[in-house]
Amino acid sequence: MKSPPSNEELCASARRGDASARNELIENNLGFIRKTANELWSSQRELNSDLLLDREDLEQEGALGLLRCVDTFDPESGVKFLSYAAPAVRNAMLDSIRERSRTFEAQNIGSRISLESAALYGTGKTPEQLYLERESFEELHAALGRIEPRQRGYIEYRFGFDDEDTERTLTQTARHFHLSESRARATERQALDDVRLELPWWY
Repeated sequence: MKSPPSNEELCASARRGDASARNELIENNLGFIRKTANELWSSQRELNSDLLLDREDLEQEGALGLLRCVDTFDPESGVKFLSYAAPAVRNAMLDSIRERSRTFEAQNIGSRISLESAALYGTGKTPEQLYLERESFEELHAALGRIEPRQRGYIEYRFGFDDEDTERTLTQTARHFHLSESRARATERQALDDVRLELPWWY
């Protein structure tokens, strides 16, 4: 039995103009879109009535944000499509709220997160710094505890979450785990993707 297409495969088809692939891409990620909409909607219940805002409005905006990533997603980057698109989904919802109210302050429910910083490119900051800006230290460690032990060990050693509390370079980490640098880089990307999906701000 043929397995269903992945987000990355659907994205490629949608980019070629396949309308059904675009619809299926939304369906595949509808659970995530709904969780994000519920988080934002629940965080400002009193404001919702003034703005005549409901969760379905946010879900629709989130779906549009997801689709806008189809043309900009780079499958060669090693980042999963949902990891890349998740900030755009949230940002689309936040933009919709801002448009409904001039007095809305983004810091009440979270600031915008750029696609570049979410993918850890072009920020000039380490992944550890990015995470600690968004989540408490306890939440980060809880997220680490929910990923595979091999990936957790890699992240803890690489970014100094182990007993020595010292951040290592990619080369040092690759040598420690007896990996090539390319393999270590791929392991790091996958581990960071998994950690992001476990952090509360993705829900």
